[in-house]
Amino acid sequence: MATKLKTVGFFLLLGMAFWISSCMDESGFNIVWEGREVEFDDASRPNNSIQKIMTKTNDNQVDQEFVRVNLVGAQVDQPVPVLLGVDPTSTAVEGVHYRLEDREVTIPANSSFVDVPLEILTGNLATDEMPDLTLTILDAGETKISTNYFQLTIEIRLSCPSDLEGVYNTVTVGTGGTVNYEVTITELEPFTYRISDITGGVYSQVFGAEDNPAVFTELCGEITITDQPDLVFGEDTFNGTGSVNEDGTIRISWRTEESEESGVTTLTRVVE
Repeated sequence: MATKLKTVGFFLLLGMAFWISSCMDESGFNIVWEGREVEFDDASRPNNSIQKIMTKTNDNQVDQEFVRVNLVGAQVDQPVPVLLGVDPTSTAVEGVHYRLEDREVTIPANSSFVDVPLEILTGNLATDEMPDLTLTILDAGETKISTNYFQLTIEIRLSCPSDLEGVYNTVTVGTGGTVNYEVTITELEPFTYRISDITGGVYSQVFGAEDNPAVFTELCGEITITDQPDLVFGEDTFNGTGSVNEDGTIRISWRTEESEESGVTTLTRVVE
């Protein structure tokens, strides 16, 4: 009797395995995407936008930049033509803020991308100007255009001197009460910094957890924090804004999106 039960059980399990496999086939779980489409490489960033921060040295300055267009999917043995356009919502003016000589470009055969030359007319930029150039992929021949990454906004900005690296005493007022702490700001690249704890000691002093570092950008006194991961508690992100005051102190307003922790941190540089 036991042998018969084992045999029946075996065939039931075998039948369930075939049924699950059949369901997966019908649902498409084992289907590999074999399509191809073109997209802007940087369009996967937040708001489909990037910043080009320029440092002006003279009024005739022209800076060479590149915009990458990708072919997503398997390479092909023939060129892929791509037609680019400028969206009418752009505030950047051609010949004043930029030059885009080639709007008809080609991804070479057996390649996955092409870098499109873009000249930034830095010498014409004024400090208070904030021109945005929005590029659009208009046509790619027989190749599909990405529905999510077919458009890219390039925020052209003029830089100001930036030197925030150092050790700071902090006072944070927010959902965790008032917290005094010390943080370190490290320059990663021009205008981009890492702060050793975006919470200004809240995670450490209030929750007994580790510091949560974050990356921020600073442009002419304006600080931006975008979608920085919560490395301590996970599954959350930090966003915020801030400013560099005339006396050298820094004020950062930060928040988490899910747990809704927030605070305003004032940083004062430690003078050695």
